[in-house]
Amino acid sequence: MKEPSVFKQLDMAMLPIMEHTLVFENEFMLSDNFGTPADMVDTSEFVSPAYPFKVNFTLMLFCTQGEIRLRTNLQEVRLTSEHVLVVLPGTIGECLEVSADCQVAMIAFVGHRYEQGADMTLSIQFQKYLTRQLVFAILPEEMEETLTIYHAMRRKVEQVDYAFTREALNGYMQVLFSNGKQWMARHMKEEGHKAEGAENRSQQLFDRFLELVQQHYKEEKSVSFYAGQMCITPKYLSQVVHQATRRHTGDWIKDYVILEAKALLKSKAYTVQQISDLLHFANPSFFGKYFRAAVGCSPRKYMLE
Repeated sequence: MKEPSVFKQLDMAMLPIMEHTLVFENEFMLSDNFGTPADMVDTSEFVSPAYPFKVNFTLMLFCTQGEIRLRTNLQEVRLTSEHVLVVLPGTIGECLEVSADCQVAMIAFVGHRYEQGADMTLSIQFQKYLTRQLVFAILPEEMEETLTIYHAMRRKVEQVDYAFTREALNGYMQVLFSNGKQWMARHMKEEGHKAEGAENRSQQLFDRFLELVQQHYKEEKSVSFYAGQMCITPKYLSQVVHQATRRHTGDWIKDYVILEAKALLKSKAYTVQQISDLLHFANPSFFGKYFRAAVGCSPRKYMLE
C-alpha cells in the first residue's frame, strides 16, 4: 500500500495563533507573544500529551522567558530563557507544558526554499546534529542578534509594496542558518564530540543506529537489519546501544513504530488495517498484538479514547 503524502499532521495552520502572527504566501510564518501572557494564547490544539503529532514543516522557537516542555522523537526537552529549539520536518513529538510566563518568537516554513544558498556539506552536518541535539543554549548577545533579525523579517513581510519579500526572507534565513552552525560547532566542542576513544566510538555507532531507525522503522523492525546496514553483528550492536542508553536495541525500534502508530490512530484518518499496511505489518492481527504488548490496549481502543 502506498503511503499517502498527508495524514493529520501538525501543519502551520494548527500552530497557536499569537497576537503578533504574520504569514507570507502560506509558506512562512513569523509569530511571537511578546507582551502577551502565555495563558492568554489558545494552545489547546498543540498542548496535548496523549496526542503525538508529526511535524511537516521546519520550526524554530526562540525563548526569552519561561519554559516549554516537549517530547520529540522520544527525547524530552526543556526550552527556557536564552534557548533555541529547532524541529525538522518528519519529527514526531508531543508538547507537554507551556508555563504561564513563557515568551517566545517562532519562525516556521514549509519546503526547502528558505534553505537555498546554504553550504550543502555544512547543512547535512547540521541536520545530522539536530537528530540528537534539538535545543541550543545561546549567549544573551546571540539571542539579541537573533531577535533583531526576526524583527527585520517582520518588517519586510509587513511592507506591502516590497516586491522581493521572499528573497529578503531567504537572505535573513541564511544568516540564521550560519549562526546555527556556529552554535552547533561551539556545542560540539564543549561536549567533546570530536574526542577520540572507545566511548565516543560507541556514541557514534548509536547515533548512526538511530539515523537508520528513523529512516527505516516502518519497513524494518529487526535488529539484524540495522546491524547489517552498519556492517557489525547484531550482538555487538546490542552491546553498543545498551552501553550508550541502558536500553535494548529492539526497544528503540519498537518505540519509533509505536509513536508513529499512535499518531496515525489519533488522526482518525485511517482504519486499523490501513495503518497496519502503512507500518508494513504482515496483517492487522499481528499489528494488534504488537501494539497491545507495548501500549496495553488494542489499536482501535486507543483510537477511540
